[in-house]
Amino acid sequence: MGQFDPKINSIRYCEPTHDSNRARWPLHSLWRLFEAVVTNDLMVNCCGVQPSDVISANKSAKMRELDSQLCGLFVTRAAISDVQADDFEEFMDAHVAALMRLSDEHATKLEEKIAKAKARYRLDG
Repeated sequence: MGQFDPKINSIRYCEPTHDSNRARWPLHSLWRLFEAVVTNDLMVNCCGVQPSDVISANKSAKMRELDSQLCGLFVTRAAISDVQADDFEEFMDAHVAALMRLSDEHATKLEEKIAKAKARYRLDG
């Protein structure tokens, strides 16, 4: 039976012991059964969806989620700055320029931050 990569799957179901370090707790028998099903039987339930399709759908969903968050943050920032709805677009343009200056002044290079973010989400396909 295959083991899950702890960097990818940090959740596991264990049997508590008297050891205060939970990392040393043994896996519960139900978790071992789950691993066996996922490791050996998952391909039987495959519906023909290609991994690249899943990656593309996940990437699109993440972009929609982030765009929604950004919009909410901009609206909140505008409200705190007493910006009126008619001035919102101009406010956003000016604020994006301010954010670019902040990015340029940051100690970590933008290329490095982008590479780290890309690795974190693993959305390449």
